[in-house]
Amino acid sequence: MWRIIGQDKVVSFLSNSLSQDKLSHAYVFHGPSGVGKKRMALTFAQALNCQASPPPCQECSVCGRILSRNHPDIIHLELLSAEDASDGKAKAEIGVKQIEDIQHAASLPPFEGKYKVFIIHQAEKLSLESSNRLLKTLEETGSQNIFILLTADKSLLLPTVISRCQILELRYVEINLIREALLKQGLDAEKAELLSHLSHGRVGWAMEGASSPEILEERKANIEKIIWILGQDEEERFDYASDLSNLFGQNRTAAEAILDMWLDVFRDMLLLKADANQNMTNIDYKDILYMASDKLGLTDIRIAIDNILKTEDRLRANANPRLCLEVLMLSLPFVKEGTVKNG
Repeated sequence: MWRIIGQDKVVSFLSNSLSQDKLSHAYVFHGPSGVGKKRMALTFAQALNCQASPPPCQECSVCGRILSRNHPDIIHLELLSAEDASDGKAKAEIGVKQIEDIQHAASLPPFEGKYKVFIIHQAEKLSLESSNRLLKTLEETGSQNIFILLTADKSLLLPTVISRCQILELRYVEINLIREALLKQGLDAEKAELLSHLSHGRVGWAMEGASSPEILEERKANIEKIIWILGQDEEERFDYASDLSNLFGQNRTAAEAILDMWLDVFRDMLLLKADANQNMTNIDYKDILYMASDKLGLTDIRIAIDNILKTEDRLRANANPRLCLEVLMLSLPFVKEGTVKNG
């Protein structure tokens, strides 16, 4: 039982490949962040090594240890954090030494399973030299080795690496399917409704949010700060831009997620203007955002959305974060105090 939601085409392809013994030695699972690539990779690894018929059973010790990342034949390759790096510094790329380690592991037979599965997270972070080393490994890999590369953007992988892999795309999942899955897990209806809307079709994110309360708590703090900033003057906005710029330098992914929240807030206002609140993201802030949108014109909201998108593009092009964010904060409309409030 694969227990994968909304990715029937990929599940069917992998299941049939396994049952017909037509496996590739390497796969690329690509799709948006949070869409469920990690879960798909782990479930495929279960199916490859589970002894049940048909696999995976999701009940045996093999399936359990693979899911908990505690199986000797399932090897994960990730960016090194400051805690894991020998020099105490977080890495921006997957280095050559890491590829050399899996080359050695690939030269040995599985310890106890049928296949050794190498899961490379954020494969787009492979350095050029690492990619070339990996290419050599893919060309010479043994029949008991399966490589799975996970990426949000397959265009960032070397074409020569891509050419040696089976490419499978994971797509956004319908909100109603995510809601139903969360309810089946025992989540209360209100939280399931909220998470399904916040997920933007990313089932992996929704499942993580259901099991990690701190995700919703952090999101609540960020949304309320955003709403509060809309009613503040330049000084407060510059301070906020400074804080967000500092976060960008420390944790780019977290800072980008906050900018996406800004985008959601203004898109929700646009939907409220169009009486389409059923498609909102921040459904728990409907009343507050309705009051804010009532004080703004459609042009104000559309310009704000456009400016946020332009800022995200500039930051991706490595523009100065502090300057970009200060300009953005000054460009966003002011909402009179009393219309919105913090917390």
